[in-house]
Amino acid sequence: MTIYFGLHVVPANTRFLKISNHENAISLAKALWDTAGWLWSDRNPGVDRRDPKANAKAFDDDLFRRSPDLRLLCDLAEVAKHGGELSRPNVKVTGLSGRGSPGGTSFTSDAFGPMGQRPSGPFGGMMVESTPECTLRIDHEGGSRDMKEALAAAFKFLQAETF
Repeated sequence: MTIYFGLHVVPANTRFLKISNHENAISLAKALWDTAGWLWSDRNPGVDRRDPKANAKAFDDDLFRRSPDLRLLCDLAEVAKHGGELSRPNVKVTGLSGRGSPGGTSFTSDAFGPMGQRPSGPFGGMMVESTPECTLRIDHEGGSRDMKEALAAAFKFLQAETF
């Protein structure tokens, strides 16, 4: 389990933290939800999740109770897997809003410095460095959740579960 987390989840998280765009968010959501499947396998060796007697729903419901963000990420991962549509009656996510960061750094000229002072010199002004922010949100029944916060919370939760 720790091998899967280190080989798949940690790199996906690193990519998302570096460039917080839509594609990296969905990739991380999928890797986190796949971790739940690995947890099932580790805790129920040889038991098929699809077997009705296995009671995988109770296992998932327990994870969702302890990490509500994981339920939202499960929906995102399943939507990506099934081409954008889910017909399950228990789907919570209704859409995504906001925009991801394109990554990188932008520089703009500012006649006054970041503290409002006018620098001296022949040209005055200075270059101000900034990184475009990710404003992605997970829209769901009853509200909206910041994508970065949801991914971070689920990452922390599953990291604790796997180690």
